[in-house]
This record gives sequence, C-alpha cells and structure tokens, in this order.
Amino acid sequence: MNRLNIEKIHEDRMEVEIFDDDSNICVKFKGDIDMEDPGVLLDPFFNKLHEGVVAQKIKEVRADFNELNFLNSSGIKAVAKWIMKLTELEDDRKYIIRILYNRDITWQVTSLPTLNFLVPGVVKVE
Repeated sequence: MNRLNIEKIHEDRMEVEIFDDDSNICVKFKGDIDMEDPGVLLDPFFNKLHEGVVAQKIKEVRADFNELNFLNSSGIKAVAKWIMKLTELEDDRKYIIRILYNRDITWQVTSLPTLNFLVPGVVKVE
C-alpha cells in the first residue's frame, strides 16, 4: 500500500495504481480506459489523491501514462479536472504534476501535451 492509503483501481481492462516514489508519488495507468463514464471511478480516485498530496505536502506527482493504450475523451476530462484542482490552491501549497507519456502511442502524442496549458508552470509533460 502507498503512503496515501489509496487502493488501486482495477476494472475491466484498466488499472490505475499509486506508488511511493522517494519523497513523491507516482500514479501508473495501464491498459485501456474506454468505459462509457470513467469519471465514476477516476474522479473519486483523483480527489483522494489530491487531498492526500496536499495534506502530506508532497511536492511532485508523476502521472505515468506509458502503459496506457487508450484513454477516451471522458477519461481525459477526469484527468483535466484533477489538474484544474491546482488552481484552487495557494501557490505555496501547489505541487508539480509531471506527465510521462509514450511517444509511440498516437493518442498520447496528440492529447497529453495539451494538458501542459491547463496550469502553466505546474504541469510538466515529458
């Protein structure tokens, strides 16, 4: 179990899990997120993640999409809602979201870099 005590999501062909990464956190996405409304699972997960990161004053979250083959538009919306939560925080409470993606997967190349513009300077896409 990770230090935020958030259980992984394993549903159908998708898996989302949090790992401790030194003093930071890593969220790994795997499989395909193509259910009609992934927000039903992702929104509560991201809310717990956000609250835990802020409460524990974690400075960086790595969101690793390298093993995610597909994410539908509703899933991208859930990720964007999580990122936008940073705008509600005072500057000294904000944390970095570092998005790691696979340049061999077309949807990742076309969709994930645009998340960089939601909260400039805090979201880093690599």
